[in-house]
Amino acid sequence: MAEKPPPPNLSNDQIRHQIAKAVEEEDFELAAELKKKLSPPPQAPPPPKPKPTKQAPPPPKPKKGKPGQPPLSNKKSRRIKIKLGLKAKKISEELDSYTDQVGWTSSIQTNEEEFDEAIIKAPESITHFCSMCGIRMEIPRPKRDRYKVICAYPECGHEDMIGI
Repeated sequence: MAEKPPPPNLSNDQIRHQIAKAVEEEDFELAAELKKKLSPPPQAPPPPKPKPTKQAPPPPKPKKGKPGQPPLSNKKSRRIKIKLGLKAKKISEELDSYTDQVGWTSSIQTNEEEFDEAIIKAPESITHFCSMCGIRMEIPRPKRDRYKVICAYPECGHEDMIGI
């Protein structure tokens, strides 16, 4: 197919007709060139912007305070006056008898009950899991470092040596 250069100064209708012919003949390159030559349709001019009218400025927005509190005002804030005072009118003699001591001190009274409460008693039994079958056993706390535990499950009968 031989390409025909488009004649200059054609109207939009004539160019559209030539584009349709080029598409029917499957000459898409010619159709693309013709489409470039189409003049865009005239656009309506944008509407004129309205003239700004002089208005009073909007009132200032109140300053935001913390959530749940009223907004802050423009007034000068007052200082909060806190009255500080001691509840006791005078210091008692017992509290005033402080003497500085350096070194070890011993308490005058020793209560054995206080020491008994402070000692944490270890549980009398411990939980042991058989290494063969995994059954959990409650056994009395051993008195030695090394001991042997026999599994309580009758089909297992495994002996665990602990502390080796």
